[in-house]
Amino acid sequence: MSSESTRLTSEAMTLSAAAVLNSLISVLGNKGLLSTEEEREVYRAAAEMIDEASGEDEDGTYELARELIELRLADT
Repeated sequence: MSSESTRLTSEAMTLSAAAVLNSLISVLGNKGLLSTEEEREVYRAAAEMIDEASGEDEDGTYELARELIELRLADT
């Protein structure tokens, strides 16, 4: 597998995992199994985890991930 193919596969896996998790949180909220505050708590915890792991974010990946979570927080 070429390095480009490996990179694309990794990005696709990350994107699909994020989409499934986001959908799960939404479904649980819609079914009343998570309150709005609990949904926000999940996203806040994720943002904190990103902050702790970011270190030297040379390519801006962690910053972008944080911004996406903040957008989701604004929607809840």
